[in-house]
Amino acid sequence: MFTVLKNKKFWFAVVLIVILTALANLTTGPGDKTTFLENVANSVMNPVNSFFSSLSNGSRNFIGSLLELKDLRKKNNDLEEKLEDLKQQLVYLRELELENSRLREMLNFKKRVSQFEMEIARVVGRDPGNWFETIVLDKGSRDEIAVNMAVVTDRGLVGKIQEVGETWSKALLIIDRRSAVSGMIQRTRDNGVIKGFSESIEKGLLKMEYLPPGANIIKGDIVISSGLGGVFPKGLVIGNVIKVNKEENELLKYAVIKPAVDFERLEEVFIIKASKNGISQEEEK
Repeated sequence: MFTVLKNKKFWFAVVLIVILTALANLTTGPGDKTTFLENVANSVMNPVNSFFSSLSNGSRNFIGSLLELKDLRKKNNDLEEKLEDLKQQLVYLRELELENSRLREMLNFKKRVSQFEMEIARVVGRDPGNWFETIVLDKGSRDEIAVNMAVVTDRGLVGKIQEVGETWSKALLIIDRRSAVSGMIQRTRDNGVIKGFSESIEKGLLKMEYLPPGANIIKGDIVISSGLGGVFPKGLVIGNVIKVNKEENELLKYAVIKPAVDFERLEEVFIIKASKNGISQEEEK
């Protein structure tokens, strides 16, 4: 008996049962009334519940934000692609606008010079030199293009056909030093031969040689084709005189001419196939 009373485990169990019984009585309140321990427990647990509830809501909001961000990035990428498409369309439409403008000017020119039968051609190749002295066109023998036909734009004389293939042709430009055009000062009617400069410092300009000793040529005079030689029809604009110099022997003088055509920006040209009477340039020769 005394051995049991001295047993510490026994007394610990008794005390634990008493405490549990007391707690059970204390936590059982009449009706719906809240007991002291329930209040204490609620006071402790409510902040914990609020924390975990906030954490859960925050997680949901975070995940929702990630999904929204992903959706926004997709929409942004779609908009960027559409913007690039619109930019390309704008460039294309601008090119069409510029091309239509050039073609309108050329068609107006064709109406003004209705005495010629002309074939429009596109420039599809250029000489690789610094100044483009020959160009390749997309019209050839299949389009009845022949060697020595004159090439022009609405601005003026370009050159002549030098070589012909079935679907292409090559034109020698008047700024080439191998070219020779019979020209005339429109104001004074003085004649001369117009060639491309061989000196690099004058590249892109023209030299009008064999002028009469008494020719009264001044800066700004308009130079046109004289029609002599049968290759280039009379009256085609060649350019404007920018200065008049004397040859080394001091007996003859020559004029330096700035071409009316911008040879660096040629895109479309006309090939003169025949005159108004139906005779081709080849037949006229």
